[in-house]
Amino acid sequence: MSAEFSCAPGPQAPCDLDRLDDKLERMQALWQQYGDCYRVASESRRADTFVINHPDWVRRVLVSNHRNYTKGVGIERVRVLLGNGLMASEGDYWRRQRRMLQSGFHKPRIERFFPAYFEEAVRLAERWLSCARRGEVVNISESLSETTLLAVLRALFSEDLAMLQQRLGANPFQVVTRDSRRDLQFAVKFRALGKLVQEVVDLRRRESRFPPDLLSHCMLARDKSEGEAMPDRQLIDEVLTLIVAGHETTAASLSWTWYLLSRHPAVCEALTAEARSCAMHTVPDWRVLESMEYIPQLIKESLRLYPPGWLYTRRALDEDNFGKYKLPAGSDVFICSYLLHRHPTYWDRPERFMPERFSSENELSRHRFAYIPFSAGPRHCIGESFAMSEMMIHLAVLARHVRPEPVTGPQVEPEAAVNLRPRRALHLRFKPVE
Repeated sequence: MSAEFSCAPGPQAPCDLDRLDDKLERMQALWQQYGDCYRVASESRRADTFVINHPDWVRRVLVSNHRNYTKGVGIERVRVLLGNGLMASEGDYWRRQRRMLQSGFHKPRIERFFPAYFEEAVRLAERWLSCARRGEVVNISESLSETTLLAVLRALFSEDLAMLQQRLGANPFQVVTRDSRRDLQFAVKFRALGKLVQEVVDLRRRESRFPPDLLSHCMLARDKSEGEAMPDRQLIDEVLTLIVAGHETTAASLSWTWYLLSRHPAVCEALTAEARSCAMHTVPDWRVLESMEYIPQLIKESLRLYPPGWLYTRRALDEDNFGKYKLPAGSDVFICSYLLHRHPTYWDRPERFMPERFSSENELSRHRFAYIPFSAGPRHCIGESFAMSEMMIHLAVLARHVRPEPVTGPQVEPEAAVNLRPRRALHLRFKPVE
């Protein structure tokens, strides 16, 4: 590395940022003090942590020089919960799995799940409308967790979900919504659900039955180079990963979206107007979703302010640099999308909720890597279209029936844990849409 490079600035006192309860607040304060690249000495690891908040450097880590980086801090905890699925795996093994899963998330296949999205949204609309007419407060965190879990389970197991529920007397995956902790005890309970996944896999094989859902896709996928199927252990890891990733991030995103709508009546009116103009009396297709303009802008702006994947961690295999700053091999790198999405250089009035930021014209004029709610590069979230279509259908259905009442008082605090979610359950009142 040339002598022209220097060491990034940072605090003198060492600490492990990832272990702090207030790590988001601490990172924000350090960013304001030291700028778009700063270094924090680690207490427990040999390598320092570099926190970057410039889209050019984000692009370097996630795209142009991505082969120099592996998954970083926190991945061990993810493996305890999800095994060696897409979120945790690396190298050739990850590339093989990604190729095998990718076609399951192409638009024609995702459209098969629209009936599940639509039906779950209609059921939720009926419940919220009933509460609105009685003047009852709705625990939207609980409601959204339940409805998004059912949507992803139906996409995974289709007809076999009802079979499991009937045999066991309840939804066996309900632990995901009832236990909000993501500690070792939860991991043990959640990993035990792999036995149920194996039962369904074995049943389908015995019956030579492969309905058009994500589980069948995983079972039938073959590695192009060798023609081999996924081993069952890997298949189960991928299914459990899809349950957690497909449920928690969408539930958190919709919670933040309804919270923001409750504080912005004008945005709510625009949402209702577009929802009423859409052909949502029956299950929509991609043409209906692609005709929407305001609803995707609204979702993207909500994801800007409150990205569920608020922190991406990487570890450098070899030396690199961020501008004039030298990055030693083995260093940890943190990319905080929550702060990147609020960078005043790239966002006008960054704390304001303004869906029009994501009009076609405004998107073209913005730095591509100033907005990464689904990450970027080869490890870009495989489920982006899955999640976006589910949220669009959800909002288009619900907004035809209910509207959140304006909320007064302090803003809800975010909890920056595995995902960025409200620190406490959100409760809202709704009014029927006349």
